[in-house]
Amino acid sequence: MLATLKITTKGALLTPAAGKILQRDLDRLVTEATMLLLAEVKKYTPQGVFGAQGGLLGSINAEVVGKGTPQVKGIVASAHKYVEVMEKGRAPGKAMPPMGTLLRWLEVKAGLSADQAKKVEFVVRRSIGRKGFAGAHMFEKALVNNLERIQTMADNYGLTIATELNQ
Repeated sequence: MLATLKITTKGALLTPAAGKILQRDLDRLVTEATMLLLAEVKKYTPQGVFGAQGGLLGSINAEVVGKGTPQVKGIVASAHKYVEVMEKGRAPGKAMPPMGTLLRWLEVKAGLSADQAKKVEFVVRRSIGRKGFAGAHMFEKALVNNLERIQTMADNYGLTIATELNQ
């Protein structure tokens, strides 16, 4: 007895459109997750003397690179020279911060005049060098506190992809 089977496919899974659907939704997922993390990092970032417009907070930005490729990735970063020390903190017993770097901070945060700030800056710098300070951990907190949310986003995009590929 000879049996003849006919296999038919339904949906985009076995068509060239499958790769485009996967890539489109991967790009969307990474973009959405990156924008979420950008907002969260900024939420945890201490405002310096320039407020939200400048300084460290204003320097934090996001970029999605590699769209349209399997290597798409989201980057939330800052090129600010103090971002690492603000993230991780400063260990006790390290060198003092450079002279002049705390003057504006002392004026704005401590309400000192320029002359007063010059007089106390050495003491503050020495204290920071001796005692250090805790980091804000804004990047770490943003990621750790949102991993579950990002996983849910990925799960939802996975369902969207599966639905589209089966239509």
